[in-house]
Amino acid sequence: MVKSAFKIIFPEVAAQHVSVLPQRVRLTFGAPCAIMGSIDILVWGIRLGSIQVKRKFDAGEHIDLPVSYFPNVQLPAQLRICVGDEEIAPPLVIKSSEDVMALVGQGEVEAENLSLEAGLLRGSLVLRGNAISIPHAYIRLNGVVIRSVVVEPPVPRDSGGAACRFAVSIRPTDFVESGLNIDLHVSGIDYPVANFSYTRGDPSADMQRLLRLEKEVCQLQRSASAQMEILSANFERRLALQQERVDTFIEYVTSLVLDNFANAFDMKSDPLTFLQALTEVRSQTASGQTAQIQSHTIHNAEAKADSNLFAFGWYGLERDDGGPFRWMGQTALVNNPYPNLPISRIDFLITHVYGLAEPMLRATADDVELNVVTAKFDGNYRVTFSLPQGVQEICSQWIRVESFHTGCPATDEGTMDTRILSVAVEKADFHYRQAEAEAEAEVASNA
Repeated sequence: MVKSAFKIIFPEVAAQHVSVLPQRVRLTFGAPCAIMGSIDILVWGIRLGSIQVKRKFDAGEHIDLPVSYFPNVQLPAQLRICVGDEEIAPPLVIKSSEDVMALVGQGEVEAENLSLEAGLLRGSLVLRGNAISIPHAYIRLNGVVIRSVVVEPPVPRDSGGAACRFAVSIRPTDFVESGLNIDLHVSGIDYPVANFSYTRGDPSADMQRLLRLEKEVCQLQRSASAQMEILSANFERRLALQQERVDTFIEYVTSLVLDNFANAFDMKSDPLTFLQALTEVRSQTASGQTAQIQSHTIHNAEAKADSNLFAFGWYGLERDDGGPFRWMGQTALVNNPYPNLPISRIDFLITHVYGLAEPMLRATADDVELNVVTAKFDGNYRVTFSLPQGVQEICSQWIRVESFHTGCPATDEGTMDTRILSVAVEKADFHYRQAEAEAEAEVASNA
């Protein structure tokens, strides 16, 4: 039996103030009360924590409710503190991922599905404590080089928590004599969350395999040389026979045409006129073929929005009246169509900018930051990335693009779109220095 100086909280609200502390929520009571039951913390109906209480509280006294998990839900969200079906405190609004970070911290993070393919180390980060915030990840190469990782926004998992894909470029120069060792780190966690290593085999075993391979290659070369000699002799014999038949046919046709030409014009016209016409036609045809061959020189390459060259950090393809486009998160990677050609500049056609009047981007190629020029273009924006002063050429497989501003429509506008958006790209045009050098040489030769 509870004394009259206290009261059971049902159905009145007893807690006067709710505050957020690391790993807990503090309730401060405004009036004397007694609580007998389980105090639950809920967000969108999901229980974040629970504590059994059976005691009296005086006015001004507080109680801490532990919280170690926050699910992947739409923000802003309200934390509700309940006993049974009754709320005992005013709702606490969680507005952003920073508020979640202040409550539960980074939480437990694991890495899975690591793979190295096409110059990218890919995988997923599993978020078991904080399923809202995008973790900041980086790798340490061979214990020395540090490189930032591109991480996509988290996606809810059926088993709880969230997962976010990540990718980082790995270059041939990263491999050392002993192989390659990669430690994956997440800011806020003191230890590596994953390790990926490639170790070279025994040098003596490699040498033996190399000798066997060299012997087999020599045998194949001798066999191929004999086959080539046989094929070459057969080809020359057939070519000589064909050429003899062609020469015979040409002589017959030429004599026939000249006879008809002489009969038609009574030998008043010069037969050489016909031969000169044939020569001109042949030279025009040859020059046309040469021009056609020269037209295949690679001047630039276009990566449209529906291309798989937009490799990582991009959302699905969308369309409007202007055509297809892709939204970019905060950081993304674009694959260079011709990584063996030196890049002169890259033009991005931006069709939409989220939250700003114009795009604010930066780009790097092999850790070299590129110059950025933004210009208005037919109602859209053309962002040009070019080589900085002092850099002669760059041949890079991946271009890393980052935006200085992002936003979430769900948070900013109250919509159901929880994506992190920056800019929408219609296409990217890659221009190569080799093509410009050839064009300058052609202009000089014509002059």
